[in-house]
Amino acid sequence: MWRALLLAWAISYALSFPVMANDAIAPPSGTSVYTLGARWTDQDGHALRLRDFSGRKVLVAMGYTSCPDICPLILANMAAIEKAAQGRSLRFVFVTLDPKVDTPEKLKAYADAHGLDPASWTLLNGDDKAVRDLAAVLGVRYKANGEGGFDHSAILTLLDEGGEMVMQKPDMQVDPKDFVAHMPR
Repeated sequence: MWRALLLAWAISYALSFPVMANDAIAPPSGTSVYTLGARWTDQDGHALRLRDFSGRKVLVAMGYTSCPDICPLILANMAAIEKAAQGRSLRFVFVTLDPKVDTPEKLKAYADAHGLDPASWTLLNGDDKAVRDLAAVLGVRYKANGEGGFDHSAILTLLDEGGEMVMQKPDMQVDPKDFVAHMPR
């Protein structure tokens, strides 16, 4: 727990400094997000924990299904990375920031509407605490905007097989090659 809080503080501190559009953040190492013990539910209604993704690289992002602007760009960037990473063992995980609205059924419909292959993609719903804890560790800032949605940061995070952060991209100017370079065949 303390390691997760320390990591969250370190990421928040690092993100408080300006980052140039094409800069990737090299997050602190030594702490796995798989130590977070929360239970999640995927788009098919299956219960799981983040540690269930261990053994393969994971590209994770947070957003919500009714997001009108930044989330479609997040998904487009993840899809571009998926295309560039063909032949590599990579899982794509999209975690909702709006667990009350984005039920597993809604996440399933969202995945289907966007052509997300369930063999490669997992969309997760968790309780408010699980979402807050993961957002803190990943450095994702979010808050309700009073209009039924959220203002949130757009961060893509690449995790290694043990759940440690390898790379983060805190903006939407993503070159898939930057991520693929961290994924040997």
